[in-house]
Amino acid sequence: MEIDALIFDMDGVLADTEPFHILSWELTMEKVSPATMDGEESRRIFRAAREKLTGMSSADIGRALIRQFDMRLPVEELLSLKRGFLRGMIAKDITLFPGLLEELGRWRRLPMALATSSSRVEAEFMISHLGIADLFDPIVTSDDVTRAKPAPDCYLLAAERLGRKPADCVVIEDSGHGIRAGLAAGARVLAVETAVPTGDIDGVEGVFPSTVEALQWLRG
Repeated sequence: MEIDALIFDMDGVLADTEPFHILSWELTMEKVSPATMDGEESRRIFRAAREKLTGMSSADIGRALIRQFDMRLPVEELLSLKRGFLRGMIAKDITLFPGLLEELGRWRRLPMALATSSSRVEAEFMISHLGIADLFDPIVTSDDVTRAKPAPDCYLLAAERLGRKPADCVVIEDSGHGIRAGLAAGARVLAVETAVPTGDIDGVEGVFPSTVEALQWLRG
């Protein structure tokens, strides 16, 4: 497979951060909307609603939750609480997926970009704690585009900043929204099932248990 560049999603692709996001949203909801998290059935309803939003930007997730659970507060207030919980978890517990640093080192010959639905402050905080900030250029976040995933904007912008056509880039994604964004951009997409099942989306070139295995497959 001829590849001009690699474009990575961040959460669930570089590190197992989805549990951090889930827990930080649950802690936030317990604080601002206790009734939403009161009892196992209420929690089940919230978790099902949150799971459908996986891969979208925190701002879009926040707005969707405010609408669904009829909360009377600005989205920025909700996001501020969520980001506070998330930063504490990242600072304490985040690690790269096993073997990923070594595998990424084998790809330094190619340009590698990051395209994430996280905000810039979240993305920079996370990759700084992972110790991989020097591997990706450019880093495209939800702050850089008008529309976050599942819109293709972040992948189109990443390819543009790489000086490549989207069709010559391989995107590695783990969420349905992210996969659809990569496909809509015209990129070739590999799916990894670290956060949610992704095998039911047509158009991906392969589905893998991990990012390391996806990259190993690319190397042949």
